[in-house]
This record gives sequence, structure tokens and C-alpha cells, in this order.
Amino acid sequence: MTFRERVLGWDIVGSSKKWTTISAVVIGIGLVAMIVNMISFGSPLRFGIDFIGGTIINASFEKTPDEAVVRSILADNGYAGVTVQKTGDTGISLKVEATEIDPAVSGKILSAIEAKYGAIDKGTKEITSIAPVLGRDLLKRSALALGIALLFTLLYITIRFKWSFGLATIAALLHDVLVTLGILALFRIPLNAPFVGALLAIITYSVQDSVVILDRVREKLRYRTKEPFDKLANAAVTETWMRSFNTSFTTFLAVLALFLLGGSPVRDFSATLLVGIVAGTYSSLYIVVPLLVQWGRRSGKTA
Repeated sequence: MTFRERVLGWDIVGSSKKWTTISAVVIGIGLVAMIVNMISFGSPLRFGIDFIGGTIINASFEKTPDEAVVRSILADNGYAGVTVQKTGDTGISLKVEATEIDPAVSGKILSAIEAKYGAIDKGTKEITSIAPVLGRDLLKRSALALGIALLFTLLYITIRFKWSFGLATIAALLHDVLVTLGILALFRIPLNAPFVGALLAIITYSVQDSVVILDRVREKLRYRTKEPFDKLANAAVTETWMRSFNTSFTTFLAVLALFLLGGSPVRDFSATLLVGIVAGTYSSLYIVVPLLVQWGRRSGKTA
């Protein structure tokens, strides 16, 4: 028996309590991490300078600076946890979570880097401060963008399928968002502006996966005889399981390569995508359709 044939024999819908329990545990761990972060650091998530404000220092030198050495220099001057990114052949960009840096301190930092990697190209030297008020405005706009994305998703699924299909999809998307935020809170991964794009990409990817499965459910309902809805729905999931897994796995490998080789700034963005891809695939296969079946049983409807 091939693996595909084994998948067709799985009872995914019948084991829905197991899947929801796994999701509840993961989300619960994330919520606990957020509470601990709130008590310890004053914020449930670790927001980067794009949201809370900070200072960006850009400069190019005669030689290519080593990121680890630059972080060590910054730590010696009281700035730990700084994002260091190489730009161009010999340039470097520093993102410091401090709205204002004393000119004497910034001069000392650049002089220490200059001593190791040669003179600064004065045409590339740039120090920019991001005000916290701009960061808060970006955070509000990001939350608004997320809310609008969920609303349009609900409308789209409702128009294309049914109201119950739309609610199940939104529940799965909220699951994906909560799981992603929980993992980010657990590992204290800094969130900057690209995080918003990553979260919206996760929602889009998850919806696409869910639509394929829901389309199979609708197709089976169209030619249904006396088959119970839970059996019909389970068949729809198992028949599309391999397609969903293969698509997600290839995407996961591509993002994993980005995570491993992309450097520290890209690593935070790709880490968000990695968690979201796993959560989105899981919810599409193990949350959406079982929810439809459970709601149908409680309401007395078959679909």
C-alpha cells in the first residue's frame, strides 16, 4: 500500500478533538509567553525599531565589517541586541532600539569600527532617528490591515461558498495568527515592518489552501447521495491532503533556505513565514473541515 493510499484511509474528521487539543496547547503556550513577556519586558511581543522607534546608522568602510565584531563593539558601548546588516560590498547598517544616541557615543562606535575596517566613506555616513509616535502609527495601521484582510476573506469565502465555510476559514486564520504570534513571543523574535507583509502572506497562503479543500467539499456535496456529511467531508480532506502537503513542503524548503542563508534581518522575516506556513497548512487540513462538521452537528444541518 502506498502512502497516498494510507492517507485516503485516515479519519481526520473523526479525530477532530485531538487536532483542536494540539492547537489549544500550542496557542496556550504562546499566550503564557505573551503574559510572561508583558510582566518581564512591558510588552507581549518584542517590537523592533520600526514600531517602537530607534536609530539607524549607515556607513561604508574600506573593508567589509564582520557582523559579530560590530555587535561586540556596540555591546561594549551599552547597546546590546542591535540588528546588524551588511549593505553593498563594504557597507553596514545598524538598527539600534534607542531613539537618540549621544553624538559622542555614535562617534566612538564608528571610530572603533573604522579602526578595524578602514576609513569611513563620508558620502555614505547617515544617522537617522525614528520617532516612537511613527512606530505606534505603523502598529495601528498594521492591525487595521490585518482586520481588513480577514474581513475581505470572510466576504470572499461566503460569496464563493457558504456563510459557514467563511466562518470556519476565519477561525482557521485566527488560529494561524495566534500560533504565529505565540511562537514569536516565545522566542522573543523582533518584529519590524516586514512582519506585516509576512503575516498577510501567511493569511493569503492559508486561504488558498483552504479554498482547494472547501472546493472539494462543495463538489462532493453537489453529487451527494445518502453519504453522511462527516464521511463526505473527511474524504474531501484526505483526497487533497497530498496536494496541500507537497505544496506547503516545497514552499517551506525555499523559506528555510532563506532563513539559514539570508542573514539576521531576513532571518526574522523568514522565521515568521516558516511558523505561518506550518500553522496554515495544519489549520487547512485539520481545523477548517472538522469545524464545519462540528457546527453542522450542533445546528442539525449537514453542511
